[in-house]
Amino acid sequence: MWEFIKLGLLFSAFGCFFEVLFTSIYDSIEAAFKGGRASVDVRFMGYWSILYIFVYGIVLAAFWYLLAVPYVYPLPWYFRMFIYGFVFQIGEYICMWIFHLIFGQSPSESHYHGKFDSINDFTRLTYFPAFVIEAFSFEAVYAAFMCV
Repeated sequence: MWEFIKLGLLFSAFGCFFEVLFTSIYDSIEAAFKGGRASVDVRFMGYWSILYIFVYGIVLAAFWYLLAVPYVYPLPWYFRMFIYGFVFQIGEYICMWIFHLIFGQSPSESHYHGKFDSINDFTRLTYFPAFVIEAFSFEAVYAAFMCV
């Protein structure tokens, strides 16, 4: 149990950091493409929600222990890339849908509303590469802090 709590705390900390980093990078790139360099927010601000601690600390940690380590790790990197991207995409959708049911609005809805790649304002298809990078980063975090 202690190992799961440790992994949950690690994934919460790194997950929330990655969330802010990736959303700030993505929004800056998107703003640059839409309105040119002058429209990019120089503050480079991302976003997150306290609810993401549940997503990273419990859901992702459970996925890691139950599926990723025993079944996904042995696969070549190119298979892991697609599995991680697909699972993270589905995971974000389901978690945001649950938050929507509980709270009336998920944390992502206000940021994803009206975007061309948004699926019900719960996830964005163009986040797939960020999900893959994030998953491989979680592999590194797991290897650095959890493996003996």
